[in-house]
Parts: sequence; structure tokens; C-alpha cells
Amino acid sequence: MWQLKGGRQGGMSRASAHAEIIMLVDGAEQAGGTSGPRPLSEDQRKHLDFIQAVITRLASSSAAAKGWGLTVTTAAFGFSATKAVPVVAGLGLVIAVFFGLLDSYYLREERLFRCLYDEARTGGIEVYSMEKDAYADRCTRWQVISSWSVLGFYGPLLLVGLGVLVWSILG
Repeated sequence: MWQLKGGRQGGMSRASAHAEIIMLVDGAEQAGGTSGPRPLSEDQRKHLDFIQAVITRLASSSAAAKGWGLTVTTAAFGFSATKAVPVVAGLGLVIAVFFGLLDSYYLREERLFRCLYDEARTGGIEVYSMEKDAYADRCTRWQVISSWSVLGFYGPLLLVGLGVLVWSILG
């Protein structure tokens, strides 16, 4: 007995059952598309290169914002702690918030361009389109600010700044 399409059983010969199994396999191959994804055109590859260049620049700008933010706020906090000037500690806190927001801007733009890259890779958008704003619902500003790369970096920096501010006020 052989199990056929639709769940019916029959007492057919082994050869006819084998032919139906092959037909099912061939149909699955046609429906499933085992041929793989179609290759990208030269224009699509160039488009992906453009998007990747933007992503790289944004990542570089984000790293530069982290570096400058850490340097400037550490200098402000250090000066405030040694000279007991609370205004400078407050200024350091404002600078940390500014660089945190700047970094979150670069990170959000980078994530939006990554969504654009995924769409371009699958052929879901027009070639050479750089319209990233269509993916704004996938990456909100709050998601970026609360991410580990922003809050995890600037959060401890702000806590140190608050500690220095309290130290300079009490000292």
C-alpha cells in the first residue's frame, strides 16, 4: 500500500507509485525554486556599493563622535574635579548629552541605510534609490537612544559626570 496525494491509499504497483513520487518531487522543485536567487545586475551591484559607502561613512562618524565626546567630557570632568568648579562639570554633562544625541543620529541613519541595503539586495526597490525614510518605522529614535551602543556608552559617562558635579559642589 502506498500513501498518495490527498491522503488516499491504493494498491497500485510499485512503478506507478514511484512515478507519482517523482512527479511530486519535480513539482516541489518547480514550486520551491531550487534554482536559487537570480544574480544581481551590474547596476544593482553598484547601487549596493553606494549604500555600503554611506553606511561606512556613518559608522566612521559615529566612532569619531564617541572619541571626541569621551575626550572633551573627560577633560571637563577632570578639570572640574581638580579645581572644584561645578559649572565646568555641568558643561561636561551638556557636552556628553550633545555627543550622545549626535552619535544616536549617526547610528539611526546607519540602521536606516542597512534596511535600504537589504531591500536593494533582494531587488525590492528601484535601482539607485537612496530613499531610506521609508524604513523609519523599523528604527525609531528611542530604540537607538536606548541601545547598548548609545546608552551603554554615554550612560556611565553621565553617571561619572553627575558624580563629579556632586564632588565639586560638596568639595
